[in-house]
Amino acid sequence: MTKKGWGSNNDENGRSRSRSRERVSLLGNRRDQNRRVASNPSSGNGVFARRRKQMDEEKVSLLGGPSPGKAKRSNLYRRSKGTQTNRWTMSRMMKYAAIFFVTSLFSYKMLRREAKIIHWDEYNNILAPGESKRCYEEETPGKAKDKKKEKCLCGDPTTPMQNTENKLWKSNHDRMVHEAKTAPKDLDIVFFGDGIVEQLSGTRDLGKQMVNGMEDYFEKTFSRKRGGKFNAIALGSSGDTGPNLLWHWENGIQQAKLRPKLWFIVVGGNDLYLNKCDDEYVMANVLNVAKRIFEDQPEAKIVVHGIFPRKDDVESKSHYLGHAWNRAQGINLDVRKFIKTHSSRILYMNLGQTLMKEGGMKGRRQVDPHMTEGLYPTSKGMQKWADLAAKKIRPILKGFDMEAHRKKKKTDETNNGGTEDASNTR
Repeated sequence: MTKKGWGSNNDENGRSRSRSRERVSLLGNRRDQNRRVASNPSSGNGVFARRRKQMDEEKVSLLGGPSPGKAKRSNLYRRSKGTQTNRWTMSRMMKYAAIFFVTSLFSYKMLRREAKIIHWDEYNNILAPGESKRCYEEETPGKAKDKKKEKCLCGDPTTPMQNTENKLWKSNHDRMVHEAKTAPKDLDIVFFGDGIVEQLSGTRDLGKQMVNGMEDYFEKTFSRKRGGKFNAIALGSSGDTGPNLLWHWENGIQQAKLRPKLWFIVVGGNDLYLNKCDDEYVMANVLNVAKRIFEDQPEAKIVVHGIFPRKDDVESKSHYLGHAWNRAQGINLDVRKFIKTHSSRILYMNLGQTLMKEGGMKGRRQVDPHMTEGLYPTSKGMQKWADLAAKKIRPILKGFDMEAHRKKKKTDETNNGGTEDASNTR
């Protein structure tokens, strides 16, 4: 029994000593390796350090714990993770915000400067529409066509055209040129257009009729000598179309060297109602006038007024507006969209509603007989319209670059002083 017990104990003790020897042998092998590496000077300090670090990690791993280098790195990462990440993110956000701000400011400046320049060559399809549909033709069902009424007189929107049929037209043109040459030097506004503008100066039908009270009203409203807030002149010619205004411009108005802060253009009604131009051609006739002034007057602002309301048949007793007015509204919308999209120096204005009143049949509009009579607004209608126009023009002029305007005017007077003096003495 004792023998068996001793034998049993001896076996267990043997196995325990065997495991201890294996563990000591493993550790001893690592020590032997360390001694061999240390005793070999040719291995180099770098190789020795890497092997020593590797053996330490293996030894600690065998003992059941993490490697000291790994634990140190993980603890340092856990302690500094939140602070370093937040600090890095905030600095990066500030950097991106600064870059975004500078880029936005630069883009705004460049785009604002570019907005003052229209590349007109890109819009030839608008300024010079094709020949296929120059005139608008409408047939009334069940009625014979009135060839005289539907005769199309629409010309080329890009070509100046003189009116040779009316002898008074040329004399009125000479009056306009004289007004331009004798205008005040500190001009704020030049009204340039058809019969609506002529009425501002006090006449109608190329000077045939006087409009009661309009000449005195214009002086009081648009002359500082008479107490007005602006200095303005009105260069208008009844019956004029876009090509007619181009002829006025190239044959005297441009040569007068006017340098107003604002050009106020009123044209398009005769192109639509009288000359029977197609909608695209009416728009082209309006924009070509704006284009010529835009290119010649780089510092001035331009206001393009919409087509005024007019009855299809001016002799009709009914005051309701017809199909032509619906077309006029579509043209006004297209002109407004073009101007709003392509330039900050050209503005659109439409105050024709001052001459209308609400209709009673399905929302149809009608002209106010107290404001419009036949083709033209009455004196009361003109004064109401001009009061509203002056109110709308005032904030536009406040944003005008006066210093640039003065420099431009001074330069022009210096370069062309001798020519202007000679022309005034003739």
